[in-house]
Amino acid sequence: MEKYLILDIETCPIDLPEYEKLDEEERKKLLNPIDCKIIAIGMRSQGENNIFLDEDEKTMLISFWEKFSELRQSGTLIIGFNLLPFDIPFLITRSFINNVPIVPFTIKYVVDLREKITAYRHQPSRGTLKDFAAAMGLENLGDGSQVPFLCKDKAWEKLKQYLQHDLVITDTMYQRLKELHILDIQRY
Repeated sequence: MEKYLILDIETCPIDLPEYEKLDEEERKKLLNPIDCKIIAIGMRSQGENNIFLDEDEKTMLISFWEKFSELRQSGTLIIGFNLLPFDIPFLITRSFINNVPIVPFTIKYVVDLREKITAYRHQPSRGTLKDFAAAMGLENLGDGSQVPFLCKDKAWEKLKQYLQHDLVITDTMYQRLKELHILDIQRY
């Protein structure tokens, strides 16, 4: 069986009351690892989801890195959508801020599905995970803009379901990209 794991995170602004006062354009500027924290991390390996969701970010990161170490073996691909510019920098930076040791990995084993779909071109103005899921005819449970409000309402079960669904969408996309040989596109 092919060794890979799907990775996805959900983030929430640290100052939610201030976030709510902003317009959509200003909210996007806060989407960085200094102004936001990770509220949930999802990993999918061999069809099984592992969800780490905790208001205590440090505890969650420690649990995540322990499981990551257990699941990741040499040569295991780390798969995600927009993984290189978003999820991985968030995980590393928030681990640094929380003084949590990471499990080192090699970027050459990271496969960002968005990069493959766009053949390494600049990011299109349209092309979120949800956009591609809809284009593939997959069910959609909303988008990332709802996550801060789920955090505010402490709707943890809905957030967990949302993240689990994103992991399945990403896995489905990965399988299609593999079947269509799009994963074989190399930058150099």
